[in-house]
Amino acid sequence: MLFRRHLGASTSGPGEGGWFGRLGADKATMESYPQQFAGTLKRLTEEARVWTAAQVEGNGDAADEAFAAMEQMKSELEGQGVLDEHACQQLHDMAVSAAAVTLCREAGLEGLEEREEELAAACEPQPEEVSDALWRKTRALCLAAAGAACADAQGHAAQAARQNRMYDKLARRCGGLGTVRAVGADGLDRDEYASRAADVIPATVIMFSGCQDCQTSADVYNTSSFGLPADAGPGGAGGACTSSMIKALSEGGDYTWVSLLGQMRDILRGSYTQIPMLSSSRSMDLNSPFSVVNPEPSGRFRALLVGINYVGSSCELRGCHHDVDTMQRYLRTQGYEDGDMRVMLDDGEHEEPTLANMIEGFRWLADGAESGDSLFFHYSGHGAQTKDDDGDEDDGKDECLCPVDFQTAGLLRDDIAFQHLVAPLQRGVSLTCVMDCCHSGSILDLPFMFKADDEGMDAAGSGTAAMAPNPDFDFGKLAQVIKEHPGMAAGAAFVGACVYFAASPDQKKVIRSSVMNVLAAEDKGAALMGAAQDVLGSFFQR
Repeated sequence: MLFRRHLGASTSGPGEGGWFGRLGADKATMESYPQQFAGTLKRLTEEARVWTAAQVEGNGDAADEAFAAMEQMKSELEGQGVLDEHACQQLHDMAVSAAAVTLCREAGLEGLEEREEELAAACEPQPEEVSDALWRKTRALCLAAAGAACADAQGHAAQAARQNRMYDKLARRCGGLGTVRAVGADGLDRDEYASRAADVIPATVIMFSGCQDCQTSADVYNTSSFGLPADAGPGGAGGACTSSMIKALSEGGDYTWVSLLGQMRDILRGSYTQIPMLSSSRSMDLNSPFSVVNPEPSGRFRALLVGINYVGSSCELRGCHHDVDTMQRYLRTQGYEDGDMRVMLDDGEHEEPTLANMIEGFRWLADGAESGDSLFFHYSGHGAQTKDDDGDEDDGKDECLCPVDFQTAGLLRDDIAFQHLVAPLQRGVSLTCVMDCCHSGSILDLPFMFKADDEGMDAAGSGTAAMAPNPDFDFGKLAQVIKEHPGMAAGAAFVGACVYFAASPDQKKVIRSSVMNVLAAEDKGAALMGAAQDVLGSFFQR
């Protein structure tokens, strides 16, 4: 392994208190870079990735070529006039020294302390035009680029994948494509947030979850305690969420969305502490009628039902198969036929609910769905939280479903569920989901939510209950999904909405023209990526 440092002109040394000592300063400045500048910065860090890999592989020629390309990117940054020459040199030095630090930490090179001092020097002084938060993200972006390249060159696939997700997330955030908060300081007003959410998720997606993210969901030893009718299911064990929902629905009555949640809460109250939630792609009227059928039905139904008891394992459950049977019986009364339903159970008789099969089931459910279609997804099994490895969760955790083979194949993260189950759906499609598992409150990361806690239900009683914006919904996540899967239904909306808010006035003119081209094109995937590149230059190139 060789180590050609190639570090550029030295920046001024750390100021008083060092890098971390001055982050508390309040700088009301850029929270993200202009799109063209962000794209060039991303290309610079991409070359830093190449440079890092060349160091690990001992390829001096490749390292020299990558460094020359980084010099070119630095010149391009200077030419855009966003930051002065000194600050652009800092960005260059930050990328190189972050790579050097990573090589010392991950590839066994000597001189870690010196490399860390160089990285601190590259970060100081912080440009006055850049906010503390953005400068942090820039530094983290450089480290993620080097970490991904180093892990990949060493054959550490899982670590490389984590670093790549972090890198993509940070690149979006640096370019202004990230979490967008509704209302409050620097946030969108509620109407604009709702309009943008409807554009980036065209379908109507509504999810019942048995509990909040921070809660666990009960596996009931005997559902007879809920008083389910004899024809509602096989009896025995079951999940508290499924059982309370079916119990409420079996009692009849014309439920609204909020009254059904309230009845579920009443059934659970006393014996179970979990609080059901409703989340949605729309700021829906909670007092509109509950239904698992599209309000403007075309006659096409499709349902995916997954129940996992983890038979024979140390985490075995008892009631998940029964939950699926119970839900299947209910769906038959709502127009779903057996041929419309795909069932996965770990009982040796049905399709095995492995990670691969569940993802394929999501694709089956969404495939070919058109306006007027009624889709349904039910999951009964373990839910989990795991460390968020791409920076898109404020609590630092991703919510996950647990396939039967989760110990070997891994967990099914909320990001993956969103990618395969939500993002492909067209406008006019209706998808209803019931998640009977722990930590399920935001498992699909939808833009609106309602908690059936005491405060929420009091508001419902006074007629003021409403869906609240999800403060962690990430418009940039959809941008990444569309980048990787440009043929998705939300693609045209991505150009018109997900990017529009971050564009300059001149870019907005390009977007308006590009949207018409995308909608008129036969190959919308190719047209979409052409439009995105017209608007954002190299930002979505990799």
